[in-house]
Amino acid sequence: MSQTWTFEAAIAFWRQHHNADAEPVWDRFVAAEAFILDHKPRTAAEADLIFEVLIDQGPDGRGDGRDRTALQRLRAFVRGLRTADAVAA
Repeated sequence: MSQTWTFEAAIAFWRQHHNADAEPVWDRFVAAEAFILDHKPRTAAEADLIFEVLIDQGPDGRGDGRDRTALQRLRAFVRGLRTADAVAA
């Protein structure tokens, strides 16, 4: 079954299944997680949720590199916050 995700729906689905047996919904779980990690955060709350998924990955991370790319996006987001703070000051 194909799923069109929104960030909020992907987070809700991921949270519902990440501590449970995700095997019955494994393809959808992986798709939700990939969607989250591919998302460019627009707010600090979104960035925090992406960190939640990354932390759950543990030290091994993902084989597809999405975790590293997500960290790069988060770093850019945080740098943008710093720049916005400097401009506002």
